[in-house]
Amino acid sequence: MKSNAGNAFNPFRLFAFSPFPPGRKPPQILVVAGEASGDDHAARLVAAIREFCPQAEFFGVGGEAMRTQGVRILTPASDLAVVGLMEVAGHLPAIWQALRTLGRVLKTARPDLAILVDFPDFNFWVARLAKYFRVPVLYYISPQVWAWRTYRVRTLARLTDRLVVIFPFEADFYRQRGVAVSYVGHPFRETLPPLTDRRTFLLEHNLDPHALTIALLPGSRAGEIERHLPTMLKAAHLVHQAIPETQFILPLASTAPAELVTKLAAERDGEQPPSAVRGPAGAPAPHIKIIPGQAYQALGAAHVAVVASGTATVEAALAGAPTVIVYRVSPLTFAVGRRLVRVPHVGMANLLAGERVFPELLQDDFTPERLAHEVLSLIQDPERMMAVRRGLATVVRRLGGPGASARAARVAVELMASKMSRGDKTCLPD
Repeated sequence: MKSNAGNAFNPFRLFAFSPFPPGRKPPQILVVAGEASGDDHAARLVAAIREFCPQAEFFGVGGEAMRTQGVRILTPASDLAVVGLMEVAGHLPAIWQALRTLGRVLKTARPDLAILVDFPDFNFWVARLAKYFRVPVLYYISPQVWAWRTYRVRTLARLTDRLVVIFPFEADFYRQRGVAVSYVGHPFRETLPPLTDRRTFLLEHNLDPHALTIALLPGSRAGEIERHLPTMLKAAHLVHQAIPETQFILPLASTAPAELVTKLAAERDGEQPPSAVRGPAGAPAPHIKIIPGQAYQALGAAHVAVVASGTATVEAALAGAPTVIVYRVSPLTFAVGRRLVRVPHVGMANLLAGERVFPELLQDDFTPERLAHEVLSLIQDPERMMAVRRGLATVVRRLGGPGASARAARVAVELMASKMSRGDKTCLPD
């Protein structure tokens, strides 16, 4: 029986090397995740699958969260975390090498299941490889084909055995188009830790609990940080000029290159330490504290946040942080995307609310002056702040209840058991 990927797609005929020892230890599961949020979701899913199937072995692409769960990392996600047409072009060698590695694994190890987590620009190629080598594919956390490039629904239907989604409107969208889909709810509802007392958190990081605090989340990828952080830092100076007692906290995602953040802050501020940078024209310096991780806690401690569009906007909603959503890509990527986008908002929190709860500054609108204006408007307009908080309550209600990772794990194990040619049902849930 020929692969349904077709004879035309076979770039891996010459693969001979495998990073795995001879023989197989069933079940084996390939997991591929990209940015920090995907790495976290994948790690929780791995842990939940182990509750059903303790003997399972995991390997693939990811970050520290997956590595901590015992996943054998073949390619670090940080090597591949790019967005946009022009951005991807600059990383083609690394992307190609990662695909070659995964092609060898799929050919020689023949995993029992491939779990692909978000990260569509890369994972669609992995799905093609998996189907070519007859490895069942579960796609966890849908690419946003309901928002733009809706023609990719046909690709998802062809390349995946099951799609697992985290928002209820996604399940309706896919079912109407004949895609095998399961809705499990959002994993944040079960995994985000309780918010630390604001005063305690700020004191732990040598910050003033009485000062106006603004969180800056420029993204988890190097390209996002390069495009967002300089503008955020310039806006921080403007806000600090207007309200001198303002302090800023910048939590670094696990996949974000800390050295890049330090470099950009130093370049912007005359080689001064990022936690004590100078203002423009000798103005007093805003206090910018860079900390590893703890984005959710930082959002909970902030009076206002500036967040690059993505999963972090949902964290901001759950933390109750009034937020300005920002995003910038290459001009070519934006020009193409503007023609293809089919939704009224970019931020997931706004999509869930069904209205523009968080202001959005995209592309040319994302300037230091506009950003500082939006932040100051939220701070200085109590009625607007109350309207934002009412919208946040709607977002939280629509995220569903806890247990998403366990429900997704059950779908994964049932799919794997149904596809195992050797009929091994030892991991099948009761």
